[in-house]
Amino acid sequence: MTNQSTNLPWEEKAVANGQPTVLRRPDSLDGFGKLGGKYVPETLMHALSELESAFRALATDLDFQKELDCILRDYVGRAPLYFAERLTENYKRPNGEGPEIYLKREDLNHTGAHKINNAVAQALLAKKLGKERIIAETGAGQHGVATATVCARFGLKCIIYMGAQDMERQTLYVFRMKLLGAEAVQNIIASLMKRP
Repeated sequence: MTNQSTNLPWEEKAVANGQPTVLRRPDSLDGFGKLGGKYVPETLMHALSELESAFRALATDLDFQKELDCILRDYVGRAPLYFAERLTENYKRPNGEGPEIYLKREDLNHTGAHKINNAVAQALLAKKLGKERIIAETGAGQHGVATATVCARFGLKCIIYMGAQDMERQTLYVFRMKLLGAEAVQNIIASLMKRP
């Protein structure tokens, strides 16, 4: 007797909290059945397919993971969880019970935020693909700084698109991006969008 899955092609069984659950995964056409999928211009599909294939291959590549871990530890400065002794003590109940509080200090990372973690992995992936530049669109100045930082580290050309209001509001971050060698470009479409 063969064990055949009753899941649809884009579903995968998993267990969460001891209960079986189904994780939705895209099918080979990047869809989730009749609805869903990638909503991107057709001209980007080849690049996205190339990126997806490389990601799938490198996600399980031990040499890639080792290099990424080394960069995150030594360049980014990722710290292990920090036991907040005084905060833990503060929240103890009179009977001595209470939570043990640990902090994940992403603010201690190079560039001062968690955004560099993702940017490092993206730049390393781009290098493995033989790419020579990174293009990012953001409204967050710290994301732009993190991207510019890793591009400087890996010798990649960097172009950051931001809306006019974001660039004006975050001039210090834009200055840092340029200082790191990135080109900061005003994104006209983002500038036209109304923000709440």
